Amino acid sequence: MKTATEIKFDKVIKDGFHEILKPLGFKKKANNFYLQRQELGQIINIQKSSFYSKDHINFTINTGLFLPEHWTGSTYNEGKEIPAFPTEPECLIRKRIGELRNQHDTWYDIDEKTDENTLIVEMRTNLTKYILPYFDRTKTKKEFLNLLDSEKLILAPLGKLIVYAELKQFDKAKTEYLTILKEKTNPHFLETVKEYGEKYGLT
Repeated sequence: MKTATEIKFDKVIKDGFHEILKPLGFKKKANNFYLQRQELGQIINIQKSSFYSKDHINFTINTGLFLPEHWTGSTYNEGKEIPAFPTEPECLIRKRIGELRNQHDTWYDIDEKTDENTLIVEMRTNLTKYILPYFDRTKTKKEFLNLLDSEKLILAPLGKLIVYAELKQFDKAKTEYLTILKEKTNPHFLETVKEYGEKYGLT
């Protein structure tokens, strides 16, 4: 039996996200929505806080851009099929709603007193004013590269190197390779970096 809070949360997901995203072609799995564009994938993940209870749910919105070349270029994915429905942690570029709104890390609360309709309006605003316009600006590999080049992003340590090399941007890959070698000191990690360097002919 679901609590009143859980029922409200489900309504926020349905009316605040699914009703807008489904007509756009997004597929839903649990609290995740995924759209496969021609050159990359776009993910929206509604993340509950691990500290929530059935009577008090705290959640935020994560977005991800999934580039198949980044997946296949990562050595730990060798032999694996590209996922049909990637998860947000599998994306190289990940942003939360607070960052997209240019404000502090933003979380939302639901309990039995919450007016879920007000929250639904807020979620629809998040989609139409911030998330979907951001996705529309980054729907091709070229736009993905522009984002890598132009913004300060928190990325996996070898993410840029792999993407540049896989997309044949070898000058940028070589610069990234040399920068990592100069800045990092962990011997095990440096061995991994050198393996990628040899793989892509950057040594």
